[in-house]
Amino acid sequence: MSKMYVKMLYSSPIGILSLVADNHYLFGIWVEEESDFERELPEKAVTVVEGHPILNQIISYLDTYFKGQDPDLSELPLAPIGSNFEKRVWNYLRGIPFGKTVTYGQIAKDLQVASAQAVGGAVGRNPWSILVPCHRVLGAGGRLTGYAWGLEKKAWLLKHEGAAFKEKKEKE
Repeated sequence: MSKMYVKMLYSSPIGILSLVADNHYLFGIWVEEESDFERELPEKAVTVVEGHPILNQIISYLDTYFKGQDPDLSELPLAPIGSNFEKRVWNYLRGIPFGKTVTYGQIAKDLQVASAQAVGGAVGRNPWSILVPCHRVLGAGGRLTGYAWGLEKKAWLLKHEGAAFKEKKEKE
């Protein structure tokens, strides 16, 4: 029998978010209509619900975040998924403070990884956007680059936090 998941929709300033969990963990957060929407979830395994203990907690975190506050995510119930390398990168992301940014290169250096591109791949596979803040990772020189939900949403989140970054130019 395949694993079953529950889903609630959350209306945010950057769009409708789909929050998906099982009985113990948050499995993912997606923006509806984005390219990675509910990646790797079998459609028949997801039931839309009105309330759920884990998803109610996630909604509370998101409410706090979108009010401009930094929620305490120490008890965030994340699903134990991903490769060991991805888990290392995602754990690093969790430590980036609200309103601060780092570059892919800095993460690679801090984790003693030879390739900032490998770090970028792991960052891009983060299934818990916003709460595991992949939007706080910038390209070289603090440039806005790479975000599955689109650069306009990444810029909105960074501005919401008061973080410094350089807008990506049309032609470089």
